[in-house]
Amino acid sequence: MTANAMRAAAAHSPVDPAAALDLLTAEIAQQGSRRAVGANLRVLRAALHRAPRPGRTSTQGPVSLRGGAAESNDLIGVFTELVATTLTERQCLELAQVLIGTVTGQGDRARDRAREAGRESILESFELLDSMQVAEVLAPTSRPTRSVAQKRRKAGELIGLPVSARPDYRYPAFQLDRERHRIHPLVRHANRRLDVEHDPYGAASWWLTPVSILDGRSPLEDLEAGELTDIAIDNILDAGRRGM
Repeated sequence: MTANAMRAAAAHSPVDPAAALDLLTAEIAQQGSRRAVGANLRVLRAALHRAPRPGRTSTQGPVSLRGGAAESNDLIGVFTELVATTLTERQCLELAQVLIGTVTGQGDRARDRAREAGRESILESFELLDSMQVAEVLAPTSRPTRSVAQKRRKAGELIGLPVSARPDYRYPAFQLDRERHRIHPLVRHANRRLDVEHDPYGAASWWLTPVSILDGRSPLEDLEAGELTDIAIDNILDAGRRGM
């Protein structure tokens, strides 16, 4: 059964999720993700338009699967609700940035500007240290060298935010326990799970983002208040990966 046939049959019987997954995977492999997803969204939009709503009978007759924004409101509502409940907060932010670039007609340039604005906002949210200042904290009895911070950054223990094409790095100061001359253990634990070497700005954003598990506070707020625990960190990260 093709994916199109499965869509037609869905009106009469429930679709087996595993079978649907296999068919859609094959469809994406053959057509590419954009065409395959687009075809499925057009079918869903038509089905939503045809389905009866409260106070309105179902649409009669054939429904065009081409263009037309008039029928899109229901699809937008469903899509928005699904995005809010299934994507992580970081993915929602990335999607919003992409959509902003799309509707402004600026494509990649608009996305680049939105990404740069996001990075600037993150940089302004922290007290920042350069590599030499990090070395002074972590290795106070040695001559400061950039390699101290670099080693911890590449090990995934320390967020280093690139700030130029070179690149040069700036390190949010909250990560360091200055009294004990170490990276805060809770920060190290979270950073290792956040893949900070490959997505430093995403990891920094995570520390700033309020979450329901912390009653609307951010991980950084709880860290600074002495209330953050490794269990809470794991719960937040696991919930984010499940799309909760």
